[in-house]
Amino acid sequence: MPTDPSDDRLNLHRRGLLGAGAALALATKGYAMDKPQTGYAEAGDLKVYYEIHGGPLDGRTPMVALPGGLIPIEVGFTPDFIARFSARRPLVLVEPQGHGHTGDRPGPARMEQLSDDLLAVMAHLKIAKAHLMGHSLGGMIATGLAIRHPERVASLCPVSAPYTFDGFLAELVVLQRDPTHAPSAELIPLLPTEADFASWRAVYERVNPQPKTFDAVVEKLNAMLAAWPGWIPAQVTTIKAPTLVVSGDNDFMRIDFADQMAKLIPHARLAALPDTTHITILKTR
Repeated sequence: MPTDPSDDRLNLHRRGLLGAGAALALATKGYAMDKPQTGYAEAGDLKVYYEIHGGPLDGRTPMVALPGGLIPIEVGFTPDFIARFSARRPLVLVEPQGHGHTGDRPGPARMEQLSDDLLAVMAHLKIAKAHLMGHSLGGMIATGLAIRHPERVASLCPVSAPYTFDGFLAELVVLQRDPTHAPSAELIPLLPTEADFASWRAVYERVNPQPKTFDAVVEKLNAMLAAWPGWIPAQVTTIKAPTLVVSGDNDFMRIDFADQMAKLIPHARLAALPDTTHITILKTR
């Protein structure tokens, strides 16, 4: 067993970062909230899991939120996060392909398919428009929907989520594409730990319809991100929804890239949060 906390992070890099979903709420094991409405939406050959907090939709424009890569809802969103946002409007939380309750599908994972899956959840729930928020991989999925289906997005909030993987720290990009790369001393404190990774696996193996496929899903999603070309600036400028680009000042996404992203989107602002990392950015204070 490693004796130095940094050893856990060194071990984790061998599995890839997956945009590093991060352990946003490890201090809480699940959440004591109002009992949500839960269900599955048919997205072609996949059943995508969702939860509705804050009462029935009743035609209201909800907030739809997606956690980061590999992170299930119960780890990715704190009780305080859910309570704050569901008090204002219905809050729909979605687990993408290979996350939490949502199984995997045959073949390679594709970012466009993940956005289509999100659209399928909205269609299933008869949501004409939604305020979209996503962290890391979840934010990339939400951004894809805003680019490809602008009429379905009332507002957009990508958190720690660049429109191309090259918007992350240069060493993270190297690490994602070369799992043999040993993280530097500067990068190690930013990475999720083995304990974080174990928590994601534990939920997956408890609730997923294919509980033995976690490692295969990790490899598949990492391969998707390593090969993902991202969107070009000309596509990003077509986003019509009011947008808040959110990044921590010590995040995986480079702050200069977050600023560039906000300037590309016609109706966007940048929120750069002080003393904040990819791990802590969705923790409410």
